[in-house]
Amino acid sequence: MSLNGKTTASTTTDTVIKNTRPFFPDIELQAFIENYRLPGEYNEAPLIYELTGAMRHVNEELTDDVLVLQSVIVAETLAAFDEELVAVYQAAVMHWARSGLIKYFETINRKAAAEIQGERNEIIVTEWKSEAQSCIDMLSKRILEVAADSGALGIGRREYADGFRASII
Repeated sequence: MSLNGKTTASTTTDTVIKNTRPFFPDIELQAFIENYRLPGEYNEAPLIYELTGAMRHVNEELTDDVLVLQSVIVAETLAAFDEELVAVYQAAVMHWARSGLIKYFETINRKAAAEIQGERNEIIVTEWKSEAQSCIDMLSKRILEVAADSGALGIGRREYADGFRASII
């Protein structure tokens, strides 16, 4: 039995976290586990909880931009709008979820010097959230560029900071 109470390590899972916003794609738990090399013996509950919370966070960040986009073009899903942005969305969600997992598993990133990670948690979480925010900014910028090209933002508006905002200060 491992320290987290599971007796056997599951190698795969079919769990899919359904997105509450139909515009955005669902996230497969197995893809998250494989992308971040999470051990199979980790309990699924905290992984699902953090992915769901991350999905909610990213959706909230992008909802206004999507509404602006949908006011000028027909875009039922992110995949229908731009297939390449699906991977960026999933990366944003997974990076944000990974930053939330550090409180459950101190050795989540599997570095050789994992014992000192407890002292560096805040730095690591900030880096991971920064990666997530970069993905969110990329999505937002692309969505608003298309919306602006389609006439959603009107004429005579000034653009500030090339469409970016400060992510984590």
